[in-house]
Amino acid sequence: MRRTEAAPDPDAALRPVTLPASWDDSAAAALAALAPGEGAVTLAAAAQAWITPVAADAGSPLADRLHRLLLLRRGAPTEAVWHCRAGDAPGFVLNLPAFLDSDGQFDLADFALAVETAVIALTAAAPDARDIDVGMADLAGLLAHLGIDYGSEAARDVARGLAAVLRGRADAASGRLARPGHALRPADCDWRAPSADTPVR
Repeated sequence: MRRTEAAPDPDAALRPVTLPASWDDSAAAALAALAPGEGAVTLAAAAQAWITPVAADAGSPLADRLHRLLLLRRGAPTEAVWHCRAGDAPGFVLNLPAFLDSDGQFDLADFALAVETAVIALTAAAPDARDIDVGMADLAGLLAHLGIDYGSEAARDVARGLAAVLRGRADAASGRLARPGHALRPADCDWRAPSADTPVR
């Protein structure tokens, strides 16, 4: 861990911030913006403030999975979840390059588990929400690590493949979480199957 000072914007007062040593100053500023109040902030305390109520019913496995996503910078919820605002549409963003393993390959199993974790967390954070948003970030960074030209058909195959995995795992997780009296909308069936030759295993 390291300590620094950061502000959510140039006109705001600096806040003492404690975060993982590998995180840069832009992450410190983002954490300063997300954490409520004006005093010192730590990643652990700020995360625990929203993870505790979200994981209350699911228990420690969900809490552990959410902490792991944050620490590895693989995913984080939107501001509404950080601030426990149940009325706002909840969302979760997954950072694609963070799913590269030590061999430089995309860890599809961990990505699929992260999608499921995000759906469970968002459903718990906003149980009455009709829609939740799980998205992907930094496709360009992932493609650069894989040596794939951003404008190529191979890049589009990767994007389509990851979108299909995200959609399928999210729909499956939502289906398992359905409760009596909470009707699920029928899934759209017009998604093209991803290419069998995608550069991501």
